[in-house]
Amino acid sequence: MISIDVPATIPNQRRHATAGRTARLLAYRLIAWTLGAVCCWPVGAASPVGQWVWSRRDLPVLEQARRVRPDVAAAVNIAEMSWDGQVRTRLRLPPGVAGAPAMLVVRLDDSFHRAAPGPTGAQLDRALARLLAAVDPRLAALPVELDYDAPRDRLPVYAAWLDTCRAGALRGRTLWITALQSQLQDPGFGARFAARVDGIVPQVFDTGEPWTPGRAAWLVTDLTRAAIPFTLGLGGFDRPGTHHAAWLAALPALAALPTYRGIWVFPAGFDWSRLLERLP
Repeated sequence: MISIDVPATIPNQRRHATAGRTARLLAYRLIAWTLGAVCCWPVGAASPVGQWVWSRRDLPVLEQARRVRPDVAAAVNIAEMSWDGQVRTRLRLPPGVAGAPAMLVVRLDDSFHRAAPGPTGAQLDRALARLLAAVDPRLAALPVELDYDAPRDRLPVYAAWLDTCRAGALRGRTLWITALQSQLQDPGFGARFAARVDGIVPQVFDTGEPWTPGRAAWLVTDLTRAAIPFTLGLGGFDRPGTHHAAWLAALPALAALPTYRGIWVFPAGFDWSRLLERLP
């Protein structure tokens, strides 16, 4: 997988906050209005809910969310990796920063778009092995999410890297990967990744593919075809020009799929407990 600081973009131009105070205030008002507007759409079944902890600004809002639902899980961004001929690792947050985490997240930035197909898999495996070896042994069984926005034409390369890592650093670990709508539109996505990952997190915020009824229907179709367990990655914030919370309207259809496993929310440092109050 979900910074109303407000993010103009967040990791690879999608999760870095750049706007000023005026935009933040406007965005905060906008999400309050937006969530109220779409909450009338019912969700058919209780959904496991978690929050990404991308920076320390997400910790207070996680506490607020847990006041509403104590079972809100945490997926902690522990590192960001880049490629410049070698794989470089920048540590982010300690795994235990939000208490016992439910998942560890490693971001692969856009520099991997130009990474060499062959040797990069082994480099990535070694980097992940070093990173995970430094994590508290008590967390050795935790699932890992790789957050990489692979261009559609690089999906075969990404799949090959995953093969290498699953035979090495990620052996025995539950593996989830972020999935963009553009990736899911590849008819071969399910066949390519179903045997390589345990689940996917379709991201529906700040991807350049905003909510429309048509996109929501396509997402249901694409996830049905992929036939891979998924948790929906929602934006728990909004800002001028976006309408992330509108994706709540798709939840009844998505939750009806047999592969649906719940929701992850990217809060961008903003209180999203009003959204939680609208979920079962």
